[in-house]
Amino acid sequence: MNWYKKFILPLLIVIILISGFTFFLSQQRESYSEPSAPSAANVENISNVLNVEPPIEYTGTSIPILMYHEIGTGPNSLYVSAENFRAQMNYLYNSGYHTVTMANAQEMLVNEKIPAKTVVLTFDDGYRSIYTRAWPIMQEFGFTGTVFVCTDFSCRANYLTWEEIITLQTAGIEIGSHTKNHIDLKTASTERQTQEIFGSKKALEEKLGVPVKSFCYPTGTYNENTPQLVKVVGYTSAVTVANGQATSKNNFYLIPRVRVPGWASLEQFSNSFR
Repeated sequence: MNWYKKFILPLLIVIILISGFTFFLSQQRESYSEPSAPSAANVENISNVLNVEPPIEYTGTSIPILMYHEIGTGPNSLYVSAENFRAQMNYLYNSGYHTVTMANAQEMLVNEKIPAKTVVLTFDDGYRSIYTRAWPIMQEFGFTGTVFVCTDFSCRANYLTWEEIITLQTAGIEIGSHTKNHIDLKTASTERQTQEIFGSKKALEEKLGVPVKSFCYPTGTYNENTPQLVKVVGYTSAVTVANGQATSKNNFYLIPRVRVPGWASLEQFSNSFR
């Protein structure tokens, strides 16, 4: 009996333990299955939970750069009423367009990576109505844009003050140059052009504390030397009044735009994007 307790009983216990452990492992293997690839719906749900933006589709080939001046009623087509401007912004929003600044657009054109339905809102001359009428409407839709200001006009009635210019820039609106005094660059001497083109850039950068990259030719005029001068003093792009959408094939110092006249109906406005 002693030999049974000493040898057989411990052996039986070991056999029982091994059998139980082997059975446990077999059950675990049967219950395990290879993980399947997540479905598209699951990926979307995961992205939503993690707040991950979907990848950008670079399907655009051109960028419409819209040209505005005054927002309000006035004697000529440079005035776009606040009602029409709101309707135009509403059309862009409901049509899925997103706005970028002129500096952003230039980078997209250089890299030939243009998201579909990209548009630029530009405002020439720096009228105060941009601050009092255009900007509040743009804020409603989460839109940005570029305002080209004449730096020596900031003390004049009906033009943006430096305080308003700084407020717009702080809020994400790009401030570009429109020279100091809105002169005719086509007939000006090289020395005078340099004073106007570089002088406005220097004044803006001192006031805003950021590089000023975008330029706009007053009344769209320039001579054969002007674009090169704009480039030399440090701008990365310049827009004209020539009609058309911007593409990567453009000279980046002679970029066309789409004029928005005050008389344009919403249908005519929408046709600018086709």
